[in-house]
Amino acid sequence: MKITTRPSTLAPLASIAAFVLLCAAPQAEAGTAINKRVAVLPGGSVEISNTAGQVTVTGWDRNEVEVTGTLGDGSERLEFATQDKVTRVRVVLPNKSWHVEDTDLVVKVPVGSGLSVSTISADIRARGVRGAQRLQSVSGDVNGEAGAEDVECQTISGDVAVAGSGLKGLLNITTVSGDAMITHVAGELNGNTVSGKFTITLGDTTRSRLRTTSGDVSMATQLAADGRLDIESISGGIRLDLTGPVNAAFDVSSFSGEIRNCFGPKPRRTDEYAPGKEWRFAEGQGAARVRIKSMNGDISVCRK
Repeated sequence: MKITTRPSTLAPLASIAAFVLLCAAPQAEAGTAINKRVAVLPGGSVEISNTAGQVTVTGWDRNEVEVTGTLGDGSERLEFATQDKVTRVRVVLPNKSWHVEDTDLVVKVPVGSGLSVSTISADIRARGVRGAQRLQSVSGDVNGEAGAEDVECQTISGDVAVAGSGLKGLLNITTVSGDAMITHVAGELNGNTVSGKFTITLGDTTRSRLRTTSGDVSMATQLAADGRLDIESISGGIRLDLTGPVNAAFDVSSFSGEIRNCFGPKPRRTDEYAPGKEWRFAEGQGAARVRIKSMNGDISVCRK
């Protein structure tokens, strides 16, 4: 299931008359406490936007969205409104102003809600939400949970931490310089980084693709019977530890880095006069496929 979020633009003029505003917060005084709540329809989504500070989201067993916390000095107001099945929580800044104090938002949403959180320098923490999630920040850290629904986390310089429950789902992680720590996730993982470090512990992986420029990748996983694992690096090191039975075909190559393996034949040189090395080997029937490619980084493949 793909993550979908509704456009944030206003409805066309012809449909404004049908707009039903269940809750609209009046202008809030900066630096004062926030305490608002609204009833929502089941199966809806919540969109949250904050510039600086923190956003903490928790799922609960009520068909209500509650917002508490403190509005930072320099902010104009808190927008809190629901239309159809979409609830929006947004910190509104004065026109052309970015110099604001931290706003801390604590948001409780129905446990099955879809969730979209967008920040600039505010940290994001999401717990107990079982719908599809999209968590993105420029320089804030992102800390979330992954279940059976799709989860997407994006940062530029912030770090990402995602803990799973062992349920198979789809997790997408994108950073530029931020590190990513992923634990107890199963199913499909897509990860991209420039210089961040990826530390990953997966259950059964069905389809996983990791790309890095100079960041290191350390991954421990159990391959599904027909799993596919694809890792590419320019200069970052790659370490893969396989748990459980190994029944896979391996295609591993590095142009100038070393290849170390704890089972199978030794790697061989690709050319008598070139520095490249490769390791091609099938364990068992080779039903799963593992492809690892690096230009300058070292590669290690072991079995735990």
